[in-house]
Amino acid sequence: MTKFGRSTLFLAFCLSLPLLAQPRFPTSAELGDAANWRNNTSGVMSISQDGEAVRFVVQFTGGDRWIYPGFSLQKEQTLNGATAITFELKLEPQDVPQNFKVALIMLEGENNGRYDYSLPPPGEWRKITVPLPDRNGTSQEGIRILRLGMNPEQDALTYSIRNLSVEGTPRMDWMKQRIASKAPGTVFIENEAPTFSANIDLPQCRYVLKDWLGAVLSQGTWPERAGSELVLAPLPPGYYHLETSHPDEAQFPPFTFAVVIDPTTRVVNHDAYFAMDTAQSWVARPGSFDCPYYDGDSYLLVSELIYRAGIYHVRERLSWKGVNPEPDEYNYSYYMTNADYLQERKVLISGMYHDSPPWAKPISKLPSDLLATYTFAKDAATAFGDRMGNWEFWNEQDIGFAPESAWDYAAAMKAACLGFRAADPKRIVAHGAMCTAPKGAYHYNLYANDMGKFSDIINYHTYTPLSNYPNLMRSIREFRAEQGLEQRAIWFTEHGTNSEGHSEADGVRKGLKAHSPEQELIMTEFFPKSQILMMMEGVSRDYYFVFPPYNERNGRKDWGMMRRDGSVKPSYCAMATLTAQLNLAKLQGELSVDDALRVFVFDQPDGKQTLVFWSISDLDTVTGGQLARPDKPYAHDFTLPLANGQYTLTNTVGTASILSVANGQAQLHANRYPQYLAGVSGFNADIAKVPEGKIDPYTPAADEDLSVVIRANLNNDDFDLANQKASANLDKLQGRLSLEIWNLDDQPKTATLQISGGTLSNLPESIILPAFGKQSIESVFTPELPAKGYEAPLIVQAVANGKKSSRLHIPVLMRRLFVENCLAIPLQADKPESWRKNTSADHYNVTWDEQEQALRFDLEWTNPETDRWFYPEYVLKLPAESFDGAEMLSFDVKSVQDKVENDFRFNFVMLVQENVHEHGRSVNLAYPAPLSQWENRLIALNNNKDNRLAPTKIVRIGANPIGMKISFWIKNVRLLKNK
Repeated sequence: MTKFGRSTLFLAFCLSLPLLAQPRFPTSAELGDAANWRNNTSGVMSISQDGEAVRFVVQFTGGDRWIYPGFSLQKEQTLNGATAITFELKLEPQDVPQNFKVALIMLEGENNGRYDYSLPPPGEWRKITVPLPDRNGTSQEGIRILRLGMNPEQDALTYSIRNLSVEGTPRMDWMKQRIASKAPGTVFIENEAPTFSANIDLPQCRYVLKDWLGAVLSQGTWPERAGSELVLAPLPPGYYHLETSHPDEAQFPPFTFAVVIDPTTRVVNHDAYFAMDTAQSWVARPGSFDCPYYDGDSYLLVSELIYRAGIYHVRERLSWKGVNPEPDEYNYSYYMTNADYLQERKVLISGMYHDSPPWAKPISKLPSDLLATYTFAKDAATAFGDRMGNWEFWNEQDIGFAPESAWDYAAAMKAACLGFRAADPKRIVAHGAMCTAPKGAYHYNLYANDMGKFSDIINYHTYTPLSNYPNLMRSIREFRAEQGLEQRAIWFTEHGTNSEGHSEADGVRKGLKAHSPEQELIMTEFFPKSQILMMMEGVSRDYYFVFPPYNERNGRKDWGMMRRDGSVKPSYCAMATLTAQLNLAKLQGELSVDDALRVFVFDQPDGKQTLVFWSISDLDTVTGGQLARPDKPYAHDFTLPLANGQYTLTNTVGTASILSVANGQAQLHANRYPQYLAGVSGFNADIAKVPEGKIDPYTPAADEDLSVVIRANLNNDDFDLANQKASANLDKLQGRLSLEIWNLDDQPKTATLQISGGTLSNLPESIILPAFGKQSIESVFTPELPAKGYEAPLIVQAVANGKKSSRLHIPVLMRRLFVENCLAIPLQADKPESWRKNTSADHYNVTWDEQEQALRFDLEWTNPETDRWFYPEYVLKLPAESFDGAEMLSFDVKSVQDKVENDFRFNFVMLVQENVHEHGRSVNLAYPAPLSQWENRLIALNNNKDNRLAPTKIVRIGANPIGMKISFWIKNVRLLKNK
């Protein structure tokens, strides 16, 4: 095997202008240009130029009201050395009093700061000076965003600023010594000479060039003067570390860079499997990470890096209320900027939004005005045109992104789909991705509302471990078949992992952790493995989450392929290599070699094949909640029959070597990281990949009219949502509701309604539906008791001009009748020893509370940064306590925290299908938060399709409290079954 020779490296030193020019403050003209300010508010806002002033207008709908528009500092701009910010501000008068909790200047970057100021009376311009004192001698070094705003107490606000200036003397950010490169994102193209410079003088500095796993490739002397360039010979594709050492205390931090193949040599393939969730309009906004490239245009940087990696499909974000705050008022702003950047690079977009403006009459988050929903979808699809590959309506609506019911989402999705199709009938349309268990109640109800007729694909998200892919995909395929959609394509529009754990390194931004080098290696291993394994399971397209720097979970979870210093991680090279090797290939299946290996056969367009192989590591085998570590390489040698000759072997990050075969047997050395053996032929997979589906638009039958959409408003005093928002509980004999029958078509119609599952009062014999209009009917539903059980599915369908609409389907559970007539099976859960400890708390105690006649759990956390949760485990005493045939789980609960709000992040009942402590496969069902007084909780289990909860072995009941200390009581835990 011939490896890349070190002798091909050479050094050349040349004196050049420093990469870091003298800094300056933003000018008053720049600060006074409305185009340089970005929306940032809890409401709906617009920014406009008003002469020399910048005008901000915002509308709130209650809740936490704040407005802090941002000015992002560009290259060569700084606030280091600033002593004060001066500006004039005017509040526009209103008919109501204007009160404010606080008004602040916020500085964000490496050293965040907040500085309050006093507001003038409405209608009066006032000059305001805000001092910026040094903090621990660091001044304003590293600040990237300036925000100027306030927290009003009223729902409307208009203010203007002008003559904004920065006082002081600008200073260079010398606090951290850095190596710099002009290569965008530190990504070079092969045949380019990698070139670097430093921002300080360092005589006697030495450098070492290493490969991605730390093997030394070259070493030498670093240029002595700041700004002088170190120029290396062109390097082959790969990922590299440039390390330095110096006898003095001042040292450069480690520096990494990538080399990828020339993107102009790639064949653009818009049918490719590989895709990326960039979310760049949101998470790559200027100032969100360092961008010393393209004059600070972080949108352009992300677009260029995606292009260089050979990705031709990305998932983006859009804000309906941000771009369309009022009817007929549109400003696509930086969303269109990103779309243009991507289109210039032949990258198609999966467009997604999951918000609605006040004028679309949100129920909670979902719009109730279906004409507004239709109109925006049509207008957005028209505006973005062929920049798009497809449209998605909403995101993870089966969890908190849409608190409303499944049938509410279905109605809105139908309207959006009709709008997308009116603009572009051939563009792919997808329902919002779901992320809960594939055969859950929400999924079934969504498709009972005819969702299959309004989506061309099955759209899903997952962060499950690699080991669970077969189970997950089996469930999705079974669900797909049950809907009669066996041929429909399955897409993952978000796909990532938690197997690396919470981020262990300090990031360049305070409060935002970063992956350690070891965690970056896990992510590098994960990317190609996850993509190929999902392809093996029949997935048609896979969007990895996420490309730009992005943190969640209070900053502890680092998701991005980029770092916040603007550089890329080694997983970027894994992506670029995967696409370079397989973007045009078709997976045939898996080749069985031995139990320690995975080997996959890909057929190439030229008739040759590429084998992808790796050894099975802990990343392949960990289950939910377990972590993988890169310490063990899992080295494994094996042989394959191969014709004599020379073949190209490429490692995970793209560095190629030559494999010579002379005796008909290839000697191969596998490890945990995937490798690509190209140019082979004659291999037949003995495990075929699951056939992938196809884009499958529904063609309405001759007697169908899908432009008529029915939605319902259930009276909250009579009905309450249950069972994953997929059914409605009714404790009375009747329930009030209103029906809306929408006609999203330019032709008026006459309709009648067909009802099953009970009766609806006050229905007219016929309904006149105006073009692009609706009719509303106030009614009372009287459910019909079924022959078995207590669920009455209310189904409403319109027949308009002789053609049937899609269905409105609402499962109504007659809860009171069920509880009064069910078989209650008490669980023996009233003893402290019956519950296993399962919590992140530092102090835990469980006792029997004689006064409350209940179990009492006392928990306390000492570190505010701890992820606070408790889910004690009750091991079922089988078969007596079997979930087989169970319809509900009932328990009484209350809690008290060390904060008066007594609030929680999450509250779940977890039904664990394996006898595994803390981990194990489970079905998680949310329940209303426990309050400070006793209340009963009835958890519907009629999502128990095919009795899939029968194998339940452990019940966990608990929560994720906001407070640091909690007492939690529970009693009367019972399973409820039909007699």
